Amino acid sequence: MTQLIAEQLLLLAYRPDGTAHGKGTELDMALGGALLTELALDGYLEVEEKEIAAAGGGSTPGNPVLAGALEEIAVKPRRPKACVSRLSKGARRRLLAGLVESGVLTEESRRVLGVFPGKRFPVADPGPREQALGRLRAAVVDGAEPDQRTAALAGLIQAAGLGRRVFPDDDQRAVKARLKELAEGDWAAEAVRKAIRAAHAATVAAISAANAAAASSSGG
Repeated sequence: MTQLIAEQLLLLAYRPDGTAHGKGTELDMALGGALLTELALDGYLEVEEKEIAAAGGGSTPGNPVLAGALEEIAVKPRRPKACVSRLSKGARRRLLAGLVESGVLTEESRRVLGVFPGKRFPVADPGPREQALGRLRAAVVDGAEPDQRTAALAGLIQAAGLGRRVFPDDDQRAVKARLKELAEGDWAAEAVRKAIRAAHAATVAAISAANAAAASSSGG
């Protein structure tokens, strides 16, 4: 079964020991952007003026996570940033549960700082993560021409600030430049590209807004 872009992003955003890289807010927003991106790539969404709306036809994705995401935002046209924010809520929990159910990850209880209860999700089947990383590395490091989903994944890795985490041993300046190039690249049909660019820009904006809010709260 083909993995969702959001699932690939989540696998790359977690260390093999099951703990997450980076800031949780950025990852959650990027997952919302990944779901929005997948719906656009599959033809379920279109951009009308500066809003994203459900495409005509009334069809529903077979994947339950995507079906739920479409239901969440298809009631009325919304700004891309609003779509990303809405889809980010609970996305990580649902995606992790699906990866555990499919045997890709396992779930373990742990204590954060020896006190607070938490969860970690170690890799049980390394194949899906290695495949996603292999395709991404071919595009980012080796300069291969990516397919649509790999290019979209690269843009989301960039938006979430995960380039250094995913490619720790590579030239960071080159990685950053290539991720940006792929995020802006001419690799999809015009209608899809318009939706994907809107989703990518909205993901960056949502991450920036969330970080600003967190900084303001901690400073107050």
